[in-house]
Amino acid sequence: MKDAMTETLMSIDGHDNNLIWGRLCSVNSRRLIVHVHGLTHNINHLLEVTASEFFPDNGYDHYRIGLYDMMPKSRRLNSTTLAGHTKDIQSALNYFCDKYDEIFIAAHSFGGLATLILNPKGVKAISFWDPSLDVTNFWQACDCLTHLPDRRQYHLDYGNVFVISEAMVEEIKNYPDQKCLELAALVETPTQFLIPQQSIFDASPHTSPENYAAAFGGVFDLQQLSGATHLLATKTERER
Repeated sequence: MKDAMTETLMSIDGHDNNLIWGRLCSVNSRRLIVHVHGLTHNINHLLEVTASEFFPDNGYDHYRIGLYDMMPKSRRLNSTTLAGHTKDIQSALNYFCDKYDEIFIAAHSFGGLATLILNPKGVKAISFWDPSLDVTNFWQACDCLTHLPDRRQYHLDYGNVFVISEAMVEEIKNYPDQKCLELAALVETPTQFLIPQQSIFDASPHTSPENYAAAFGGVFDLQQLSGATHLLATKTERER
């Protein structure tokens, strides 16, 4: 008989005197999925909540990390940076490393870029869910950034308008596709790409998920989802 799932809102100490808030869904497994959300998502979005139900149902504990939140001492989206993301992912891994026999990472979109840069050690495998590995080019292609120089910020227009920092935008320019391919070569952890039919790679015709198949330093698996979108949020996508 399976243990009943419990869900706990918890905080972990960060490197910058911040708190990292997240939700742990536990069935008392010795295996943990650390779920890293994408930019503008948070731990309460549909994809993140769906994953938190799916993995415990299949024998894994599931922790969804909040890279920014409204909780006390959490980072905020308008001031967070890519470097802050990588620090917080590592802090979460450090917290859980002696509590589980095996830790896996599932990283969606921009969370995939942060995870690739971090190249975390000691995890069993990493699954990248349509990772954003050419972000500056994507933003240029969709013309979704508006600079606010007097505030040192940008409006990021995805239909909803978000505020992100100049520092974040400038930092991301250091990670075009070619740099990400170079980083992939340093990753020896078994890696998977989960790529929907409507992928963020569509905005970067100069590259493809297949390019990364030969780039990663370890075992690589490419899975493609017909009919799926980048957000992986429709009923059919969630049922997969």
